[in-house]
Amino acid sequence: MFSAPPASSRSRRSSAPFLACIISGLLLAAAFPKWDQTYLLPIALWPLFWALQEQRPKRAFWLGYVFGLAFYSGLLYWIAYVTHVFGKLPLPLALGVMLLLAGVLSLYRAVWAAGVAWVAQRGVSPLWFAPAFWVVLEFLQANFPFGGFPWELLGYGLYRHPMLIQTADVAGVYGLSFLVVLVNILLFLMSYRRFGTIKHSMRLEALPILLIMVCVGYGANRLETVKQSVANHPKIKVAVTQGNIKQGEKWNPQIVHSTLDRYAELTRQSQGARLIIWPETAAPFFFVRTPDFTAKVQGIVKQSGAYLLFGAPAWELTREGERYFNRAYLLTPKAEVAGQYDKAHLVPYGEYVPLQRLFFFIPKMVPMIGDFAEGPVGATLSMPEGPVGVLICFESIFPYLARAQVKNGARLLVNITNDAWFGETSAPYQHMSMAVIRAVEGRVALARSANTGISAFIAPDGKILWTSALNIATAHTMELPWLPGGSIYSRFGDVFAWACTVLSIIILVVTRRRVRR
Repeated sequence: MFSAPPASSRSRRSSAPFLACIISGLLLAAAFPKWDQTYLLPIALWPLFWALQEQRPKRAFWLGYVFGLAFYSGLLYWIAYVTHVFGKLPLPLALGVMLLLAGVLSLYRAVWAAGVAWVAQRGVSPLWFAPAFWVVLEFLQANFPFGGFPWELLGYGLYRHPMLIQTADVAGVYGLSFLVVLVNILLFLMSYRRFGTIKHSMRLEALPILLIMVCVGYGANRLETVKQSVANHPKIKVAVTQGNIKQGEKWNPQIVHSTLDRYAELTRQSQGARLIIWPETAAPFFFVRTPDFTAKVQGIVKQSGAYLLFGAPAWELTREGERYFNRAYLLTPKAEVAGQYDKAHLVPYGEYVPLQRLFFFIPKMVPMIGDFAEGPVGATLSMPEGPVGVLICFESIFPYLARAQVKNGARLLVNITNDAWFGETSAPYQHMSMAVIRAVEGRVALARSANTGISAFIAPDGKILWTSALNIATAHTMELPWLPGGSIYSRFGDVFAWACTVLSIIILVVTRRRVRR
C-alpha cells in the first residue's frame, strides 16, 4: 500500500481523497470533548490513510492540510465565540481568526502527510514512521516560538481510560499520541491489505501488536502499583470552589464585594479542609495594594482556619518599569502571605499581544490591564506538609511546566482557571481533559478550580474522582493522596519525543539513499 501513483489512476485525481480527509478530520474531532466519542480514536485516521495511498508527496501535503482544517475547525470552533463576544470582532472576522489558527495548525498535519507519502513512495512501510513523525510534529507544535499551542494533542483523547494512559509516566502525552497513530495504521493495514510496490507482510504486524500489549499490561500493573502507593501515604483534605462569576461582570469594581461574599460563602461550605482553592483572578483587584478588599479576603481566611490559594492580578514597579503579573497567592490560616506564583506561560492576545503590528486587528482580551510579564518556570508554593505546584489557566496544557514543579518537589498540582471566556462551548471540557494527563505524568493528584467550571479532582493514576457541572456556583471537598511524585517522565522529560525525532531522521535518510542507489 501507499505506493507511487499509476499515471492512469482516476480515483487519485478525483475529489474522493479530499472528501475522505474531511471525514477523517471530523471523526477525529468527534473523539474529543465535549462529544467524547472515544471509540472513534482507533479508526478516525482510516479515511486519511486511504486517501494517502498512491499519492505523491505534493498532493499528500494538501490532503493532510484539508484533514487538518476539518479537524481543527471542529475542535477549535470556540475561538470564534471568544473573539466575537469578548474580542468584539465582527462575526465574519472572528470566524476568520479561527480559520487562521486552524490553518496554521493544519500545516503540521500537512507536513506529516507529505512525509508519510514520501517514505512510502520509496518502498518503505510507514508503519513505524507515521506514528514517530506525528510525535515529532506535535512536539514542534508544543514548542514553536510565541508559545506554541499543544491543544488536544492526539493522546489527550484517551483521558477517560486510565489503563490506556499510564505510559504517560514514561513517554508523556507524546507516547499516547504515538500509540493512537500506531493502532490506526496497524488496524488499517490488517483490514485493508493492498499490494502495490510494497508487499505488506503479516510479520511486520507482530512487533507493533506486541508493543500495544505491553503498554496495556503496563497500564494494568501501574494502576495496581499506584493504588498501593496511595494506601501507604498520607492524605490532605482539599476544597475547590467555583464562584460562577460572569466574565462581563468580573472586572466591574462595583461588584467586587458581592464576588468576595460569594467566595466567603463557598469557603464556609468547605469547613474542615486543610487547603481551600479559589479560581484564577477570583480576587479581581491588586491584592495587598487594595486595603479594603485585601482586608476582606484576610477575614475570610481567618474564619476558615485553612490555607487559601487564590488568583489575583499583581502590579510591581521594577527596573524595567511597571510590570503586571497573573498571580496565585497562598495565605496561611492567619492570613499571612506564605508564597506567590506568577504565571510563567502567558496566553497570546489574552494576556499579551505578540506580533502586534501584523495582527493589529486582534485586541487583548483583558484591556483594563497592560501586558502581563512571565514568572519563573517550576516555582512552587510551600505548605507545612510540602510544596504545591500551581498551573494558572492554560498552563495545564504544557507538560514542561507541571514536570518542572514535580521535579522541584510538588506533592499536589493545582490548576486554577477562568473558563468563563468559553461560554457553553466544548472548550471547558477540552481544557479539563488535558489536566488528567498532567497528574499521570507526575504521579501526583491534581485539584482544579474553575470560575464557571469544570472544576475537578484527579487521582495520580488519572482517574477523575469528581467534576462539577458547568455554570453553577459550587464547592466540593475531598481527601487527596499526598504522594512524593516523580516518574521517568518527570525525571528525564521528553526523551521519547526526541527518540521519535531521531528515528524519523534515520528513516528519511535511509529512504533517500535507497532512491539514489
